[in-house]
Amino acid sequence: MGFDMNALLLLVLIAAPLLFAAAAFVAPSARTRRVCAVLAALITAVASVKLAVGGSFTLELPASWDSVPVILELLLGLLVLWISVRIRNWMIGLLALAQLVLAVIGEMLPHAPAGGPAFNVDMLAIILLLIVGLVGSAIVVYAIGYMRRHAEHAQPSSAGEGAFFFFLIGFLGVMNGLVVANDLRWLSVFWEATTLCSFFLIGYNGDEPSRRNSARALLINSFGGAAMGLACLVTVTSGRAETLQALITGGGAGGIILLPVALLCLAAFTKSAQMPFQSWLLGAMVAPTPVSALLHSATMVKAGSYLVLRLSPAFAGTTFSAIIAVVGAFTFTCASALAIGQSNAKRVLAYSTIANLGLIVACAGINTPLAYAAALTILCFHAVSKGLLFMSVGAIEQEIGSRDIEDMGGIMFKMPATTIIALIGMVSMLAPPFGMLLSKWMAIEASINSPLVLVLIVLGSAFTVLFWAKWIGRIQTVSYHEKYTIEKLPHTMIYTMGILAVTVLISGIAAVPLMPYLEPLVKGSFANTGALADHAFAPLRSVTALTQWPMLLFLGVGLAAALGALVRFKPSSVRPPFLCGENVEAPGITYNFRSLMDKSETAWSTSVYLKDILSESRMTFWANLVAAMIVLTMFGMIGAI
Repeated sequence: MGFDMNALLLLVLIAAPLLFAAAAFVAPSARTRRVCAVLAALITAVASVKLAVGGSFTLELPASWDSVPVILELLLGLLVLWISVRIRNWMIGLLALAQLVLAVIGEMLPHAPAGGPAFNVDMLAIILLLIVGLVGSAIVVYAIGYMRRHAEHAQPSSAGEGAFFFFLIGFLGVMNGLVVANDLRWLSVFWEATTLCSFFLIGYNGDEPSRRNSARALLINSFGGAAMGLACLVTVTSGRAETLQALITGGGAGGIILLPVALLCLAAFTKSAQMPFQSWLLGAMVAPTPVSALLHSATMVKAGSYLVLRLSPAFAGTTFSAIIAVVGAFTFTCASALAIGQSNAKRVLAYSTIANLGLIVACAGINTPLAYAAALTILCFHAVSKGLLFMSVGAIEQEIGSRDIEDMGGIMFKMPATTIIALIGMVSMLAPPFGMLLSKWMAIEASINSPLVLVLIVLGSAFTVLFWAKWIGRIQTVSYHEKYTIEKLPHTMIYTMGILAVTVLISGIAAVPLMPYLEPLVKGSFANTGALADHAFAPLRSVTALTQWPMLLFLGVGLAAALGALVRFKPSSVRPPFLCGENVEAPGITYNFRSLMDKSETAWSTSVYLKDILSESRMTFWANLVAAMIVLTMFGMIGAI
C-alpha cells in the first residue's frame, strides 16, 4: 500500500515516542522534560485510538529498506556486547556474540521471496497498540509526579532523570514497533530494543541490587534473543520466507516447520517470565514503580504472551500445542501459590503478573476459539488492572515508607483515596462482573478436554483468590475515625490513578456486552490457516450469549447493602475490640489491653502466609526444574515429529 494516513499513524506511534524520548534526554530543565513526557503520552494515546478506528491494514517497505533492520540489529548487538564488557558479564557477551554471528550468517545465505508485508496491523495488533497507547501513556504521565517524590526519598542516580524518561518514553515506541512487525528481522530489532530499555530502567537507581537485577534481566532476555536469532536462521535455511505470516500460514506440522516456531516460543517464554525464566521479572521490582508498572502491564512481558498468541494458529491441533498449554498452566499454578507466601506488595504483584501471563500461554496452547478469546480478554483486563495496582502501591510506598502488606493496616485512614483506588484494582482481579473473573471461567471451560491443564488452572485460580482476599482484608483493617482527610498527591499521580480506576469500573460493566465481539477477533487471527472449523466456535458462542443482569444484580445488592450499613451507622455504636484482658482506657479506639502484672500490651494481627508450606526457595527450585523439563519436552516433541 502507499504512504497513506494509516502508514502515517503507524510512523507516529513508533517514531514520536522515540523523538520525544530524545528531547526529554537533552531537555535543559525538569519542566521541559515533563512537557516532553506529557506530549509523548498524549500523541501516542490519540494516535493509537485513531489507528484502531481505521481498522486493519498492512505496510510494505521499499526494497531499499531491506538492509535497515540488519544494520540496526548489528548495532544493537554491538551495544549489548559493549555492556557485557563494561559490567564484566561474559555470559551476556557470549549470547550477544552468538546473536551477531547468527545475524551475519543469515544475511549471507540466499533468502526466499518475501512472504508478506514488513508490518501487519490486524485486530490482535490493534489490541496491543491500544494497551501500549492508553495504559502505557498513563504510566508515563504518572511517572512525572512519582519521580519528583522519588528523588526526595531515594539516593541520587548517576543516570539522571533525563535518561530515565528517555528509556521510559522510548519504550512505548519500540513496543509499538514490535507489535506490528511481521518481518522477523524487524521483530528481532524491536525485541532487542525492549530488552535494552528494560536493562537501563531496572538498573536506574545504580545501587548493587539494581545492577545485579538489571544484568540478570539482560542475561535471560539475551538468551531469548539468541533463540529468536536461531529461529530466523532456521527459517532461512529451510527456504521459507522470514515473516510471521509465512510461519503461520505455511501449513504442515513437521519438525523442520515447527522448529522456528518453537524457538520463537522459547524467546517469548523468556520475555513473558514463564518458568523457569521468571527470576528477572521478580528482580525488576527494585526499579522505580513506573518501570514496574510499564514492564508488567503495557510492555515487555506482554510482548512474550502476544508472540505466543500470534503463533498459536501455526501449531493448532498438534501435540506441541498441548505442551505449550502445560507450560503456561504450570506457571500459572506455581506463581499463584508462591504469591500466597509473599508480604512484599510489589512481589505479590510480580507473581500475579507471571501467573496471568502463564494463563494466557495456557490458553494459546489449548488453541480453541474459547481459549483464544479468554487469552485476549486476560490480555486487556489484566493490563488496566495491574497498571492501576502498581501505581497505587507506588503511592502507598512513598507515603508510608514500606511496601510490606503488613504495614498497610490502617492506610484507609492515612490514604483513603489511594486505598479505595487500590481496592478497585484488587476486586477487579477476582470478582464479578469484572473481566478477569470471566476470563478465568472461560479458560477453565476451554480446558475441559485437557485434564492436567484443567486441574492446574483450577488450583491456580483458587490460590489467586486466597492472596488477593488476604491483601484486601489487610488494607481495610482500620480503627474508627470520625473524619477522613484525603491525602495530597501530585496531580499527575492522582489523576492517572483515578482515570484508570474509572476505566476498570467501566470495563467491568462492559465486560459481558463486549463478549460478542470476540468471535470476529478470533476468526481474524485464524484466517487463512484452516486450523478451526466453524463448529469449533460453538462453546465461544454460548459464552457470548451470556446474560449480564444476574451479575449486575449481584453487584447492585452488594452496593445497596454497603450503603445501607453506612447510612444506619452511628458513632455511638463503636466499641473497643475484645482483647486478652481489660481494655486500657484512652481517647478513641485503641488496641491496648492490660496483661500480666498490670502491664499495658498492644494487640497485633498478621495475615497467614504459609511460609513453611510455600517456602519460596524450596518451591522455586523444584518448580523451575519441572518447568525446564517441560520446555525440553517441547523440543523433544518436535524431534519426534
